[in-house]
Amino acid sequence: MTQKCKYSFALIIIIVLACSGSDDDTFDDSGGNQQSQFILVNAFPNISFDRPLDIQNAGDGTDRLFVVEQRGIIHVFENDPFVTDSSIFLDIRGSVFFDGSQRGMLGMAFHPDYEINGFFYVFYLAQNPNRTIISRFKARGDNPNQADASSEFILLEIIHPGVLVDPDAFHGGGRIAFGPDGLLYIALGDAGPGGDASSNGQNTSTLFGSILRIDVDNPEGDLNYGIPPDNPFASNNNGDREEIFAYGFRNPFRFSFDFLTGLLWLGDVGEFTFEEVNIINNGGNYGWDIMEGTDCHDPPMLCDRSGLLLPVLAYSRNLGGSVIGGHVYRGSTIPELVGSFIYGDFLSGIVWALLFNGIDPTVNTEILRFDPFSLVSFGIDENNEIFVCSLDGSIYTLIRDIA
Repeated sequence: MTQKCKYSFALIIIIVLACSGSDDDTFDDSGGNQQSQFILVNAFPNISFDRPLDIQNAGDGTDRLFVVEQRGIIHVFENDPFVTDSSIFLDIRGSVFFDGSQRGMLGMAFHPDYEINGFFYVFYLAQNPNRTIISRFKARGDNPNQADASSEFILLEIIHPGVLVDPDAFHGGGRIAFGPDGLLYIALGDAGPGGDASSNGQNTSTLFGSILRIDVDNPEGDLNYGIPPDNPFASNNNGDREEIFAYGFRNPFRFSFDFLTGLLWLGDVGEFTFEEVNIINNGGNYGWDIMEGTDCHDPPMLCDRSGLLLPVLAYSRNLGGSVIGGHVYRGSTIPELVGSFIYGDFLSGIVWALLFNGIDPTVNTEILRFDPFSLVSFGIDENNEIFVCSLDGSIYTLIRDIA
């Protein structure tokens, strides 16, 4: 595919994810050669969106798709290539802080019992003060294609530190998802600016730089959620945040669960040298800002790696600059990709298929090249087929090239 030359600087900056630094590193452990038999095609050519950042299905048997626009709107439409319009499912632009940078509405997740309770959750940024909000909303009972904007119930508000006056230095994470355990997982970056100036990655007394796990169905005490008893810092007396499931992340923008294995796959955007793909374990410390990828970061040499978990794969800046975590493919239309983690890079547009079972050597194969500065999120429908949100406003799907 050719690059579409209509991106403004504001569009490009949105998901660069503060990936400043050198790009002349020549290390390359990506493995594999480009395989041209796969392509991304516009799945719904008759509709388009404004900065779509996330695509989800409700898991309710309707096969509808929901697209999150960064400005604070969620659209819903039929999963049909001939669909000609979408409905506004939720519009909370009045609450969302969207300034053309990395802030805005960044993700959504449907409750495992959505078909019964109509609950879904959103991750968005607000201001005065600048903060991250995780909220629950409810779909209208009389119209399944519309949510009740007045039903907002705020579960969690996280105030941003003063360093976030620079919008382009914000490492906010943005993904939320329910795991196989029915608990809600939340990705938060180190809050910026570069180099983890606030030292949040290794600080478990703050929520930043962590994957959180909370129980939305069983609130405790003054909280609007519960703390799972097997969270690594549950019931501690040391000031560690009990919501933390894993930590040591710079900007874990996108993650997903493989429903077959239960594994949590995550892409963590790097600083100067490496982009990371990680499999996340309960209580794991993934190294930032002591390490970046497989190298020492602070200090730059002879860092103490004891207790740190290395990525499944780290690729260097000659291959991209902002990893976009995807999904393990469990669809039926491309059998040769089943079991592969499909992910990509925003800056280069490269999409890879990664095979990893913890026993055999990791195999990482480039399967296609998309437009640079375009690919911002992967999603799946109820049939587990892969979709991609693009900053050109379209939703693409992964297919085998039959040309």
